[in-house]
This record gives sequence, structure tokens and C-alpha cells, in this order.
Amino acid sequence: IFVACVIVGAIVHSSTPAEAAKIIALKSADVDVYNEALEGFKSASQESAIVEYDMEGDFQKGKKFLARLKSGPRPDLILAVGIWALQVVVEEIQDIPVVFAMVVNPTTVIGQEARNITGASMNVPIEQQLALLKKVSPQARRIGIIYDPSQTGFLVRQAERIAKDQGLRLVTKAITSPKDSFAALDAMQDEIDALWILPDLTVLAPEWVQYMLLFSFRHKIPVLGLSENQARMGALLGLSFESGWDIGSQAAELANGILSGRNVEEVPFTTARKVRLTVNLKTAGKLGVHIPKEILDRAAVVIR
Repeated sequence: IFVACVIVGAIVHSSTPAEAAKIIALKSADVDVYNEALEGFKSASQESAIVEYDMEGDFQKGKKFLARLKSGPRPDLILAVGIWALQVVVEEIQDIPVVFAMVVNPTTVIGQEARNITGASMNVPIEQQLALLKKVSPQARRIGIIYDPSQTGFLVRQAERIAKDQGLRLVTKAITSPKDSFAALDAMQDEIDALWILPDLTVLAPEWVQYMLLFSFRHKIPVLGLSENQARMGALLGLSFESGWDIGSQAAELANGILSGRNVEEVPFTTARKVRLTVNLKTAGKLGVHIPKEILDRAAVVIR
């Protein structure tokens, strides 16, 4: 979710749309994790004719490129790497199959009317996140979530169904502005056993995350974060996608199926199939939480 906000000096690697590549790869910006995803896509793609174009973080540049693309020989498929590229493609392309990669919460960008888009999201499967919380903190039955319905309402609806099946209950507070997060969390004080941070831009302001972690220590409530960085800040756990390479490889597998004749509407979005777990044992000690050995063995990073 953070790479969509990062732009470094971009080097354009592009060809003209008139070359009629089988696949056009539209990249949001020249960011390491996007480049990694593109390399993962190439490694798993069955198509060698891939032309790359870098938007350099410029929506208008992306739109102009797609306008030229539509006026000439068309590719068989467009790969949109990153949320900016996906946003431009959603606005401009309706009749060419599109596969995205390195996008979190894709349904917030893709309207229900879109029939030509699928892809590999960065979202970690909800089942894995709730199962991890349950394993680490068996006594936790009430999971607190603060969210913006326009950002992650669809995730909360899915999570409520899954939580019920796992014997958990979600305690949710909907907000529409970052400043509302603080009061919403304070109102949860006696209602929750754990906190779960969603990939929700409205609630990911640094001051809010810091406040949540202070709340966690004060009330001895474990927090499941969505990155190694949040675990280093003090969250008990951080669970994220493992690598851009694997997300790109997943996108290539979807593209291979479409180019082989599958209808895009029959190819559902995927979530991260490989995840990266960070465990903060310092936080565990402060909260009085015992981390099972099997969880520590799974962790890519253990903060001691």
C-alpha cells in the first residue's frame, strides 16, 4: 500500500504502441517493488513480446499513452503495475483484457461494470490473518477494526463472515476522516481483545498508528499490523505479501490463461499466496503474550 505513494527518479523504457506487442506493461512509476513485479511477470509469462511503458507517476502521461495505443494496432493484453496505472487503465480501456499487479484493495478502483479486468492483489487472505491472531492469542474473541467504508468496507464484510466461522466477533467502528480514528479507538477500550489494522488509507496516518500502538501497550491488547515496519514500531505481528516478484508471477499466470482463451470475467482476482510474517517478541513480553514455536518458525523476521 505504501509503494503507491513513492516516486523515485524514473527512467522510461518504452516502445511505441504501433509495434503491436502482445502485452503492454504500463508501470505506475520506476519503483523497485514495481520493477520486481514486472520481472516476476516476465519470468512466468508465456509471451515474450512485452513492451514496457513508465508513467513516471503522471496520470496525464499514462492517459496520452493509452490514447495513442487505442489509435493503432492493439495488444492482446495490458498489464497494469501499481494502483496509478490501474486507475488510468480503468478510465481509458474497456475492450482490451487487463491484468493488474501490485494493487491493494482493487475493488475500490475497479467499478462493478468493468468486465475486462482481473489481477493479482497485494492483499493477504483474511482467513490467514484471523487464524494467526487466534493462534497467537487464543483468548481473544473480540477483534477491533477501525475502517473507512469507502476504502475497506468490502474487506470488513468478508471478514465478518469468516470471523463468525472461526468463532470470533468483529467489533467495528466506521469513520470517514483520520481525525475520527482516535475517538473511535477510545470508545472500544472495554469491548475488544485484539486490534487488526486493515490496508485502509484513511486510518494509516503515522500519528494514528502510533496512537494505536500506545493504546495496545496501555491496555495490553495485541495488534496485528500489515507490515514489518508496523511490527518494528511495536505491533505484536506484521503480516504482508512476501514479494513483488511473486505477485508479478501470479499476474502472469492469470494473463497466460486469458491469452489461452479464458474469458476475463471467469478469472477472479487473487490475493497474496506467499506471505511474510514479522513477530515482535519485545512487544509480546510487554503484553504478556506467549508466541508458539510454530509461529516463530514461520516468521521471516523475529524482533528480540
